Amino acid sequence: KLLDEEAYEHLIAYRQRINVNNDDGTSKIVTSDRVQIILGDAVETAIASAERYGVNINFGVSTDDYYDSKLETDESGTDINNDSTDIVALFAGAHTAQIFPGLNDTLKIMSWPELSSSCKLWLRIKNSDKTDAYCTRDFGVGAERWHFTIESARNTTEDIVRVRNNLINQHSTTMGNDEGKYDNDGNVKFEEQLRQIDSVLTHVSEKKEGNNRFDYIFTNAPDNPINRSKRDLAGADGSVVIDGDYTVDLSIASQCKVGGSNCFFGSTNGDRIQEDLLRRFSTNLIVTGGDAAVPPNPLAAYGATLACETADMLVKLAVGHGHLNSILLGIKKMNGFVDQEWIDQVKELKDLLSEFYNARARSENYFQWVQTLICNLYSLPILTSA
Repeated sequence: KLLDEEAYEHLIAYRQRINVNNDDGTSKIVTSDRVQIILGDAVETAIASAERYGVNINFGVSTDDYYDSKLETDESGTDINNDSTDIVALFAGAHTAQIFPGLNDTLKIMSWPELSSSCKLWLRIKNSDKTDAYCTRDFGVGAERWHFTIESARNTTEDIVRVRNNLINQHSTTMGNDEGKYDNDGNVKFEEQLRQIDSVLTHVSEKKEGNNRFDYIFTNAPDNPINRSKRDLAGADGSVVIDGDYTVDLSIASQCKVGGSNCFFGSTNGDRIQEDLLRRFSTNLIVTGGDAAVPPNPLAAYGATLACETADMLVKLAVGHGHLNSILLGIKKMNGFVDQEWIDQVKELKDLLSEFYNARARSENYFQWVQTLICNLYSLPILTSA
């Protein structure tokens, strides 16, 4: 939706095809509205597309480039940094609201620390017996037994190199930060995993006639004895090359915007916080989305989709604001020949676009939040009779 034709044609070649196995033994292939490609390639493709559209993209900027931490004013009380920005979008990750003072309260982020759950992930790669592109999903259900696995047969060396680099970085970080944590067995495990990766990399790189694909099998699950045994069983053939542990925090932003073109502030503390934020960002509107509003959950089924949905909404919001700004600029050049009521309606429409973004983003957040609740529900211990 957001790419030019060149970028779209590049990504569509990697469109995900999911193999669905039915209970009666039949199967079918369903094309998914997503691609199966290494993240770096997808990001670079999107950036190149945006630049062809004329977008000015800046990396490596400091916070001071867009956020006035001092909020200095001149003698008349006017902000010195008064370069107004139409929309500021914050998609910085799950803890975005904690970066800037007041944002957490303004977005009304609710959290339940007591519902955090510990999870495990593991990645297997091995030579595949499949000759065509393949993808399928596997679910384990029931308290303490649930897991989410996605399996695909790939033939790109970039994926393997990325896994190799991740393993080396993980090992180096652990050795550097937790001296003594890795005993000799830990180093042996690392070397075995590295050999497995290099073996698969050689298999795919040879480009032999026929099959040179490898199986990429990624699993998320709550950390408990049942799922740890699944991990041990999966690694019996030496195919597990990445292990990880993480905690899922349950939180949700009940607002996804601050301000608006027709926003008037009162004297309450909440109003003052909002006004302060907008002044510091030199804007009338701040919006958030994706992981900035709801953290991803271990089902790994909606987190990326949520970010994409809100990014799409942001682009549409920006296009709408741009068109209306152009109309208002044209009216200004007409030197008062347009009725003020009509001007006010155009401004109201601009604000309604912001309200629509907020309403839809909140509904998308709710879906992700409910899914996280389900993850935690399935993580509860199995009930036993007294």
